[in-house]
Amino acid sequence: MDEIKEVVDAFNDLYPVGTELIVVDDLGKKKVRKLKSKAWVVGKDEVVALFEGVSGGYSIKRIQHVQTYKMNFELGVSYLVPADAHGTPMSQVQQS
Repeated sequence: MDEIKEVVDAFNDLYPVGTELIVVDDLGKKKVRKLKSKAWVVGKDEVVALFEGVSGGYSIKRIQHVQTYKMNFELGVSYLVPADAHGTPMSQVQQS
């Protein structure tokens, strides 16, 4: 159960409520949906969260994670960081 708690904590730390994420529906269509809740565990090992426009908890396995490049001019390097559905680095996304 420690591993599943780690997944929940990591998701909740990375994506604050209000973040717009890309969610893949049952037909494989990708839609931008706003996260309405923190994630939680259902049953033994399913992690779900609430999203706008979707009734009930929806598996976080359905999230298409987005990354964007961030530049460190001082070091002269770029690197990938987690981002919201619009490519805004999560470090710059305003928490609601």
